Amino acid sequence: MCMSKKLVMPFVETMITYACNLSCTGCSNYSDYNMKGSVPWRQGKAWIEQWLARLDILDFGIMGGEPTLNPECEHWIYGVRSLLPNSQIRFTTNGANFIKRPDVLDWCVDVGNSVFKFTIHEDKPYAKKAIDYVFSKYEWKPITEHGINRWVGPNNTRFQINSPLQFFKTYRGNFGDIYPHHNNPKEAFDMCIQQTCPLLYESKIYKCSSIALLNKVLHDWRQPITEYWKPYTDYEGISPESSTQDIKMFIKNFGKPHKICAMCPTKKDKDSIIDHRSNVISKKQWIKINA
Repeated sequence: MCMSKKLVMPFVETMITYACNLSCTGCSNYSDYNMKGSVPWRQGKAWIEQWLARLDILDFGIMGGEPTLNPECEHWIYGVRSLLPNSQIRFTTNGANFIKRPDVLDWCVDVGNSVFKFTIHEDKPYAKKAIDYVFSKYEWKPITEHGINRWVGPNNTRFQINSPLQFFKTYRGNFGDIYPHHNNPKEAFDMCIQQTCPLLYESKIYKCSSIALLNKVLHDWRQPITEYWKPYTDYEGISPESSTQDIKMFIKNFGKPHKICAMCPTKKDKDSIIDHRSNVISKKQWIKINA
């Protein structure tokens, strides 16, 4: 019997922890509130395995929250490489916990074909210390790929530093009383920072983390799902049981607007454009303020 050819997904990422050590207003993963918990590798492995017969994933991202807070980071990095031997692996950390877990860099180098990425949110000594450590640990040469400045090191490992200046709050209001924008989807998509970031969450793949985690956020804050949220909370992404046609349609929409993008802001929504550097505090500070 002729086996059907697997479909190709350019990129998928997953949150291995929902907790974070920082609170960044406008976090697209909603990690600015006291979201808790990590995903055990055993659970994540099951999520990925369900897709192996359906998809070839070219690039797989490991993130959070803050992923170094997950005690099973090593299992995640080596486990993803075992399941996806030919895929690029990205590991993204905010650097605030890196000096306590510098081995995550070594693991990324060891599995190879990887991108080790700092997203630096604060101009604090820990950020410089973390960056200096990476440059001192291995030899790196500058390289520009896909318009991104990186450094290439041993075993086809890339090192990348992002320092965002703006965040875009994906909702109106505050947690517990949030509302969608109901904007033009294309206009919202045009300023989105998750244009090519599908999220694997509880076995399903969603357009982005903001839509994947929406039901969880509303539940955590005991906010009733009324009619204004229904167009978005009813969105279910794709599952390993989805039809081939539905998966093809999802992949075809990769990097393009979707009707659910209407929930997010456009350039006219000035209150949703966050001056990032002045809106970052530690999670301990956030908990104290919101106690």
